Amino acid sequence: MRKQPEITEKTRQKFVDAFWELAAEKPIAKIAVSELTKRAGYNRSTFYEYFVDTDHLLTYIEDKLLDKVKATIVQMYSENASLENLFPIIFTAMNDRIYILMGPNGDSGFHTKIKEEIIPFITNYFPIPADAPNFDYLTSFVNSAMFGLLQYWNEKGKDISSKKICDMIQSLVLHGLLNYTNPEA
Repeated sequence: MRKQPEITEKTRQKFVDAFWELAAEKPIAKIAVSELTKRAGYNRSTFYEYFVDTDHLLTYIEDKLLDKVKATIVQMYSENASLENLFPIIFTAMNDRIYILMGPNGDSGFHTKIKEEIIPFITNYFPIPADAPNFDYLTSFVNSAMFGLLQYWNEKGKDISSKKICDMIQSLVLHGLLNYTNPEA
């Protein structure tokens, strides 16, 4: 007998919720199936009906999170919008769970997933053509700088406003460090 889709999704979500609770407490790499099942209130065999192992659960979680970010960006961002309003849109689409995945106790491969999934949205609005020399280096720089700055902001307790961090990222990407630190130059 097949389970009802609502029950299946509810059970799967309990494992996801248990994962996030544990990820807030310890490194992701140290989360065990036994902890997940205990926290979710299910047994190991139920876990294995949904996921092969904790890496499979992590991939599922990351893919769902990135899909949500991409959908939010697409929904909020029209084709004729400019790079100037893209960063606040990306910021709006993100949530605190991304910081867990990108943080020191997170998944080292998640940054690569962001680069592959999110950066193509941004590069469509660069003031540089995609076939320009070293374009891939420029996009890699923007990816590292943008998400590195957001991670640092999160680690500092979001001590400046979200508008200010978005404005900073936008200015740095569009005008560079020297123009940001000395706008009159």
